Amino acid sequence: MKSIGLCSHYSRQGDWAFHYAFRLARENDVQLNIFHWLESPFRFRREIVYVDDKKQDVVRITEELRVKKELELREYYESWLEDFVKVGFKLCEGNEGAELSRCLHKKEYDLLIMGYLEPGTDFGGETIEHFASNFRVPVVMVGPNKPNSYYLNRRAVDILDQLGIGEGDWTLIEE
Repeated sequence: MKSIGLCSHYSRQGDWAFHYAFRLARENDVQLNIFHWLESPFRFRREIVYVDDKKQDVVRITEELRVKKELELREYYESWLEDFVKVGFKLCEGNEGAELSRCLHKKEYDLLIMGYLEPGTDFGGETIEHFASNFRVPVVMVGPNKPNSYYLNRRAVDILDQLGIGEGDWTLIEE
């Protein structure tokens, strides 16, 4: 394991996923790259995004908005990072699956950790379970109902000894 990718979202499950990813990165002294998507009402026109929590107001992405949202992302995690400096932040605008494939190609991570909001959640035009079970690297989903509940794809099961997950705390991801 050389670097960990975290799919960030501001939720209880997202926070659980962060704490697990952070612990793993710190224990293994590896890079933690945090990816966050701006939410859009559109599947393909991702340059239009929501700017409010209620998802009512939309705007076109500007450089000013991009900088503001990246700062919000950094500030959200800053207090939890303590003195850990091997961390990167990336504000993503494209389709989740395509964007993660590009980042994987650039070797920005070799283990992917995600918050598991609920079964059947849409992730890049497919269910999160379908995405995770078929993705090319080990994937660990944390949640949906408790912080020590982990869903692993087959590639993650192959490296279980490196993940620090206890027997009985994980389930194989089923589509």
